[in-house]
Amino acid sequence: MANLKRKQIYLDEQSDRALKRLALTTKISEAEHIRRAVRKYIAKQEGKKAEEDPLRKLIGLCDKPDGPTDGSIHHHDS
Repeated sequence: MANLKRKQIYLDEQSDRALKRLALTTKISEAEHIRRAVRKYIAKQEGKKAEEDPLRKLIGLCDKPDGPTDGSIHHHDS
């Protein structure tokens, strides 16, 4: 197992009961479920950051492979 760091969290009663049930039914520890959920959440947030990158909006602007050759000169003409 990876080098794990101890963290302390607080859960509301409903989440605590649901996590305990999940751990019992899956035979996977509560801590492992939390680690998986955190990894998934972080990946989702990092994906959002990539989508917000203004440079990503440039992808696909020219649908022709030979595209415009004067884009730097006439960039304001759209």
